[in-house]
Amino acid sequence: MAGVTKEDDPSGGSGLVSGLQPEIRDLVERLASGSAFGKSNRLRALFLFLCDRKATDPEGVIREQEIGIAIFNRRPDYDTAEDPIVRVHVSQLRKRLEQYFASEGRDEPIVIEIPKGSYAPVFRSRDSYSSLGRLPELFRSYLPSRGKRRIAALLVLAVGGVLLVAGLLFGLWNLVSSTRPARNLEVSATVDRLWVQMFDNGHPTCIVLSDVVLGLFEDAIQYQLTLNEYRDKDFSRLSSERLKDPADVARWKQLIGEYFTHISDARSAATFSVLNAGRNLPTEIVFAGDFGVNYLQSHNLILVGTRRTNPWVDIFENQLNFQTVFREGPPMSCHFQNRSPLPGESAEYEVKWTKQGFCRVAFLPSPSRRGNVLLISGTDMASSEAGGQFISGERWVQTLRSALALSEKAPFPYFEVLLKIDYMIRGTPKFELVAHRIYKF
Repeated sequence: MAGVTKEDDPSGGSGLVSGLQPEIRDLVERLASGSAFGKSNRLRALFLFLCDRKATDPEGVIREQEIGIAIFNRRPDYDTAEDPIVRVHVSQLRKRLEQYFASEGRDEPIVIEIPKGSYAPVFRSRDSYSSLGRLPELFRSYLPSRGKRRIAALLVLAVGGVLLVAGLLFGLWNLVSSTRPARNLEVSATVDRLWVQMFDNGHPTCIVLSDVVLGLFEDAIQYQLTLNEYRDKDFSRLSSERLKDPADVARWKQLIGEYFTHISDARSAATFSVLNAGRNLPTEIVFAGDFGVNYLQSHNLILVGTRRTNPWVDIFENQLNFQTVFREGPPMSCHFQNRSPLPGESAEYEVKWTKQGFCRVAFLPSPSRRGNVLLISGTDMASSEAGGQFISGERWVQTLRSALALSEKAPFPYFEVLLKIDYMIRGTPKFELVAHRIYKF
């Protein structure tokens, strides 16, 4: 299969997709020979390779490294964490397919998708073509009755988050990429000083949004994925190993990897992007499932969410004093553990669902020391949003400066703070700074 990379022969002369049903094979060949992929023989070759693998091994898992070796001539021992070429091209391929079936191929009776979180193409009838409307039904058919009310509320917020992210990305495209300052933004001096210190260092900033479906999946299998399992998209194996009902396995395989984030995270991303835009600081917004370690070398980072929904936080977890702890249910619990309590501090900060939560906000150097990292990890959606308000609000950043005993114009050290959030029956949650640490790296 190494020959598929040759520009003059994208199929490699290998007789691809011969094992597919005739109508699907005809569609694949029609797509490959048409204008769907433009002049990109590489995307065409990738498409044919994935369809061929699906035909020859319908239940098999297509590995990222396998694709890199076969299509992109990578060495057998190459590190997929360091080289994102497969993820980048599959993302482009996914978008090309979506565009084709929404325009030129809108009358095709069969639709080809590459679901988020997978490299295996899926062939669907047009009537069952995936959309936002399909997801609530998947949730309803899976969840036990006692959990439906809680998850239904999360799903509403998640759908809202998707729509909001779409809107803010569209609206911020011109704002963030513009070379003109956002003169109508009222920026407070302390926030401005902190924000410039964190992100005005010659590197773009990447905001990484949490993966709400991942959190629900982990609740269902009662297991928290490691970063490697999430990065390698090992969802199919975990579903098969940890779920007893084959119907549940099938539903989660269909659902996991969809692009859903919390609406509170989306609002925070909008706030941070506007703050950066006002200083001409380039910003990207990336879903956790599309993030890769290559960003650690070239970007500042803002990671939103806990390890439960944003496993990339795990890279920095061991550097911090306040660590997130999840206990699998039932009932599931979440709290922050204080590794080295100071006088007056608690050893653990327990969540009281619907009444009280906590959020950790930390400012750290990136692993490469070329940029900076801002972590905002709440025990729930409202707590994470409070963390975003804290780090972007003048009064709270002044409170932070006082807690760190800084003079008015002194630069901020690397720090970690823990916020307690008390939920109000009506209105915005009330929060306070309960502990902090200063770090030297």
